[in-house]
Amino acid sequence: MASHDFGDDVFLAPAQGGSLATVTLPMLEDFLSDCEVVHRPPAARRTFRWFAAVSHEQVASTAPSDLDDARLLFVCRLGMAGTLLRDRPRAFALALADGGEHVGSALADVADRLLVIRQQDRFSYFIFLVQSYFMRLLLWEGELDRIALRHGTLAEALDASAPVMRNFMFVTDNEFNLVARTSAIEPPDALHRRLVETGCLSPQMIAEKRFHLPEKAFYEKEPSAITPYARLSHPLYLSHTYFGSLSMSCHVAPLTEGLKDLFGILIRHVMPLCEQQWRSQVKLNIPHYFFFEKLLEHEPVSCEYVDTQLEMAGLAADAQYKLVVLEVDEGADPEKAGRAVRAAGRLNGGDVHCFAYRAEVLALCYAPPSDCRLAHRRTLDELEEHVSGPLGIDCGVSEIFEGIENLDMAYRQAKIALGLRQTIRLQLSAAEDADRGAYLFGDALMYFLVDPAEKDERFMRFCFSHTVVEKIQAEDVANNTNYLALFWHYLNSGRNATAVASRLHLHRNTVLYHIEKIQRRFDFDLALPGARERMLLDFKAFFLTEGSESVARIFAEAPESKSAMRA
Repeated sequence: MASHDFGDDVFLAPAQGGSLATVTLPMLEDFLSDCEVVHRPPAARRTFRWFAAVSHEQVASTAPSDLDDARLLFVCRLGMAGTLLRDRPRAFALALADGGEHVGSALADVADRLLVIRQQDRFSYFIFLVQSYFMRLLLWEGELDRIALRHGTLAEALDASAPVMRNFMFVTDNEFNLVARTSAIEPPDALHRRLVETGCLSPQMIAEKRFHLPEKAFYEKEPSAITPYARLSHPLYLSHTYFGSLSMSCHVAPLTEGLKDLFGILIRHVMPLCEQQWRSQVKLNIPHYFFFEKLLEHEPVSCEYVDTQLEMAGLAADAQYKLVVLEVDEGADPEKAGRAVRAAGRLNGGDVHCFAYRAEVLALCYAPPSDCRLAHRRTLDELEEHVSGPLGIDCGVSEIFEGIENLDMAYRQAKIALGLRQTIRLQLSAAEDADRGAYLFGDALMYFLVDPAEKDERFMRFCFSHTVVEKIQAEDVANNTNYLALFWHYLNSGRNATAVASRLHLHRNTVLYHIEKIQRRFDFDLALPGARERMLLDFKAFFLTEGSESVARIFAEAPESKSAMRA
C-alpha cells in the first residue's frame, strides 16, 4: 500500500441509507493480504455490514441504530481496541499496530474479536482504503439487485461480478449445457475454451460428480491434468430440483475462504435469475427464493423492489399471509424434505409457496383479504392430513398477517411456537385435546408474554397489529357498523347474550346472530377457552394503543343506530 498524506481528520464512512455492504472476515483478510498480520482470532466467522473508523477517541462514522453490534467493524489503532470492544461486547475490531506494539495480556479478553495488522500507511489513508472496499462491494451488490429487478440475464450478473471476482465464471444447466459466461474475461485454458466453443462441458468434466453434492455445498477441485487452475463450483437447486451449477476457474484470484464468500454472495443473486429462466422454459410455479430470503433476513428493500417481486411471484399487493415452518432438515434428509415440500404444496388449495430456508422447509400460504381459508382450524386440519400426520413432521404456524415485508416476523412467530411445543402439548393434554404436531403462535403467545426475557418492540407491535379486533374496527369504519362494541360486551360479560342485549337495546337473538356471524366470518369458536383468551388479550392491546376519544366514540354509540347492522 502506497503512502499518502490525507491528514488525520479525513474519515470517510460507508454510504448512509438502506443498503449496506456485505463483508466477511475472510474477505477482509484477502483484502489485507499484503499486510503483515500481528494477530488473527482463532476460528472466527464474521459478517460485517458497517464499519466505524475511530481515532483520538472520536467515532467518525456511527452505525445505523437498528444494526446488530455483531455486524459492526471498528477500524482503530491498537491502543483503542480494548476500550471499544469492551464497550460493544458483540462488535469486532481491525486494529493497526505500530512497529513495537503487540497483542498482550491486557487484550486477552477481547482477542477473539480482534484482527491486528502492522501499520504501513497513515491511519487516514488506511481508512480511505477500507471505505473504498466497502463501497465497491456495496455498488456490486446494488448492481446485482438492479439486474434481478429488471429481469436481467445470468450473463449480465456474471459480467457485473467480473471486476470483483477477477476469474472466468460460467453457468451450466442440468444437462451440462453452457447457459452463461463472463464475456469480459476470456477462458483461461484449453478446457474452458472448448466449453465456450462447443457450448457443453467436456466428458472429463461431466464425469466429475459435482451434481451429487448436497444443495448448499461448495465443490472444490485442485489443479489437475484437466486444467492447471483450481476450480470452484456450487450446485443450483430450485425446489430441491437440480437446475445446474455456477463455476469459476481460479486463474487470477486464488481459491480462498474469502473468495468462496464472494462466490456465495453471487450465488444468492444468481438464484432468482435461474428461477426466471426456469419459469420461462418449463412454466413451473417456482417462488422467488432470493426475494423471500431478503425478507426473512430483514434486509432493507425498496417499495418498487417489493412490488416487482410480488408480481413475479404471483402475489397480490393486498394479500394476507400465513407462514408454516416445517421442521425438516433438507440438507440432512433431502428425500424427506422433498416429500414435505410436495405435501405442503397441497395446503390452502395450492395457494402456497414452498421453499427451503436454513435447515427447514417453509410454506407461505396466501389468500385475498377477508378470506377465511387462512383460518387456523382449517390450517391445522390440512397439516394433520398432509404433513404432520403422514410424515411425522412438527410444524410451527404464524398468525395471519398483512404486508409481505413482515415475513421475518411471521418466521419468528412460527419458531417461537415450535420452541414452546412441549408447553403447548401439556396445555392440549390438560384440555383433553389431541396433539396434532402443528403448533400455533396464538397458543404460545401467553407463555411468550409472561417470559421475563426482553421483548423486541417491532415484534410486539407485529403480534398485535393484524388481529380480529383490528379487522372488525376497520370494517366498522368502512361499513358504518359497530360490531366491535357488541363483540367486546359479549366477551366481557362472559358470553351473556341477555345482558348484552339489555345494555345495547337489542333483542337477545340479534346479539347471538351477530356473534355467530363474526365467528363464521373469521372461522373461530368462542366456546373454546383459548379463543376467548386470545380475543380478550387483543382487546386489551387495542385499549392500550387506541386513543381515548376513539374508544369513547366507539362504545358510546348503540349498535342499533348503525344502518348496516340491520342485515
